[in-house]
Amino acid sequence: MLRYHFRFASNNFICRSSYQSNQHLLNPLRFLPFFIFLFLCLSASAQSLRGTILDKDTGEAIPYATVQIGLGKGTIANEEGVFGLNLNYTATDSLLISSMGYKQKRILASSLTDGVIIYMVPSTIELSEVLLRNRMPTAEEIIREVRAALPTNYAAEEQKYQMFYRATNYMNFNDLEVEIKKATAIPKSQVAKASKQLDSLAKAIMASRLIEFQDYSGSILLKDKDSSKIVIDRATKLIDSRKDFSLDNVQEKAQNIILQYLDTTLTYKLKTGLFKIEDSLNFDQDDFDNDKKLVFGNKEVKSSLLRTLKTSQWFEFSFLDKILNTDSYRFSLDGASYFQDNPIYVVSFRPRRSKSKFSGKLYISSYDFAVLKADYAFSEGKEGKKFNMKLLLGVKFVENKNEGTILYKQNPGGTYHPYYIKRDFGNYVYLSRPLKFIENSEEREKVIFDFTFEGEGREKKELLILSSGPLDMMEFTKLEEPKTIPYTLLEQYEASVWENSQIIEPLEEMKNFKVSN
Repeated sequence: MLRYHFRFASNNFICRSSYQSNQHLLNPLRFLPFFIFLFLCLSASAQSLRGTILDKDTGEAIPYATVQIGLGKGTIANEEGVFGLNLNYTATDSLLISSMGYKQKRILASSLTDGVIIYMVPSTIELSEVLLRNRMPTAEEIIREVRAALPTNYAAEEQKYQMFYRATNYMNFNDLEVEIKKATAIPKSQVAKASKQLDSLAKAIMASRLIEFQDYSGSILLKDKDSSKIVIDRATKLIDSRKDFSLDNVQEKAQNIILQYLDTTLTYKLKTGLFKIEDSLNFDQDDFDNDKKLVFGNKEVKSSLLRTLKTSQWFEFSFLDKILNTDSYRFSLDGASYFQDNPIYVVSFRPRRSKSKFSGKLYISSYDFAVLKADYAFSEGKEGKKFNMKLLLGVKFVENKNEGTILYKQNPGGTYHPYYIKRDFGNYVYLSRPLKFIENSEEREKVIFDFTFEGEGREKKELLILSSGPLDMMEFTKLEEPKTIPYTLLEQYEASVWENSQIIEPLEEMKNFKVSN
């Protein structure tokens, strides 16, 4: 007798066979099932698949479409509709693609080739098709149902998330002036040289456009909204370090030009306006060493990551909790749609009070009133945090952009967890200050230069939750977070760095980025 035993392990087929027979000759056809399953076993391997998801009617990209293969595995399409899968799958696995307002699509993985284009068919329904009562509920009634169902719909505590996180930073300069006002410690000939260097620096900065990409993979150990830990397994940074013109870095570059002409055997006080920055600066040659340790501060990464995660959480007075406040926002029922072949309500919101700042849409399950997707942005004429002390302190700051998208995925137990979170925010900054170097000596020689900066900054944060599960409290208690996170510095995007890891497919601007020679 010929027996076959098949089981799954680590998402791959493991095939075993045993043979028992007293016959010397066997019918070859009896081996056919074995060879078929053997082929499937050998087909299960780590594979890389890239594709683009488009609207069949318009040909436009569909951003944030969910691409799933197997139970709980998959990714999301980026803003350009492009997705990438670096997963183990077999010839019998199927890709399940879904997006709000489109018919769900299932495709056999073995039929797909790298670079595939997948077209999605729009799907519209009438509100009457999601009528679960004797009458159509109002938007406010739907929102009240959402609030009532929050405790049962969302797992908010003691969760462990495997994640991928991308931070993209932009800086554009509208104006930059650096001018030496007084230099008793530097000969006039050297003052002219320093002024020329500062002018060249300003021109180089004005002509530049800073872009920086940071990628992280690891896990979030979420005890509750106030207590979390992170573990970063891998990190990369993509930037042209010679064009690292962040605000602090610009000021540092200007200071370093001045320092070339000072007596490095002395120490100095550095003052800006009325404020003393340092009591004693000792400018040895080591301060000009460009070989810095390639590490991120764990505290800064954790803060950025958790702020992104908290955008999706539903605790009292959280970002989304405030939006569900019917005293602060007006709601309207725009219509109905489909997600994963299930009907959903589409509810828009806008400010009711002057203190409310956002407008957007909520996509709500008609079955359990879970919010499956939230889109938000500043309403027209609204701004965020402001600080204007331009005349007194030479500082002005305005948060002029804050928008995002949040998607949720249902767990096997029926609760939901955040799946994809994007935060895109920007600000206007003006800074004008005198910087003074004062010798720690009896002569008290000084160098004073004015530093004026005006520009627009933008930050985009993307968090993809690859898997979720209950938190092991013993693991949480024992985990000691390091102070720093080592990263790999890249001069251009290298897909091989993230081989066999599931990530968000980069946009074209990231793929095309390359450090200039």
